[in-house]
Amino acid sequence: MQGLTENLQAHAGQTLFIPGGSGSFGQMAIPIAKSLGLNVIVSGNTRNREQALQIGADQYLDYRSENYWETLTNIDLVIDTLGLSEFTRELSILKPGGKLLSLVDGPNRQFAIDQQLPSWKRFLFGLVGRKFDKQAAAKQVEYQFIFVRSDGAQLAHLNDLILKHNIVPQVDSNVFKIDEINDAIEYLKNGHPQGKVLIEFN
Repeated sequence: MQGLTENLQAHAGQTLFIPGGSGSFGQMAIPIAKSLGLNVIVSGNTRNREQALQIGADQYLDYRSENYWETLTNIDLVIDTLGLSEFTRELSILKPGGKLLSLVDGPNRQFAIDQQLPSWKRFLFGLVGRKFDKQAAAKQVEYQFIFVRSDGAQLAHLNDLILKHNIVPQVDSNVFKIDEINDAIEYLKNGHPQGKVLIEFN
C-alpha cells in the first residue's frame, strides 16, 4: 500500500509490472493495485498463473517461456521483487518519467530523505545508491527503495481487501524450528520456497 500510494504515487490508468509477482507478495499487491485502478502485469511460474488472474492480474507472463523485457514497453511503474540481477531489464521497459520501486536492491539518498535521516546518513546512502540512481537517470526514470513502516489506517484497508478477495497467503510445506533459523534463511535464498516460510516457536 505504502509503495503504491506514497513512493510511486500510482493513479488510475497507469500500468504496473511486478516481475516475480506471482507469489505471496503478489497476492496482496495485485488486489491493492487493482483497487487503485491500475492495469497489472505479473510474471511468474505456470503454477500460479490462474490464481494471479483470479485476484485481478490483467496479464500474466510465464517467465520460463516469455522474456518480459522483450515483450513489455512503455510501462509506468515497476515493483522489483527479484533484485540486482533484473535491475537493468526492469529499467529498460519503463517509459520516460516512469518509476521503479525495489523491495530488495538497496537504499539511495532519496530513501534517506524520505526517512528523515540526518545529513551524514543521507550522504552515505547517496554513495551506496549512486549506481542505481545513475542507471535510472540515464533512462529518464526514477529509482526508489522502500522500508515499510506500520500504519493503522493502511492495515485496516488491507484487511478489507483480504476479506473482499478471500486472500489466503501461500505457505511453504517446510516448517523450521527457531534453532534452525540459519537453515530457514538459506532455504529462502536458494531453496525456491512455495510461499511463506514458517518458523516454529516452542
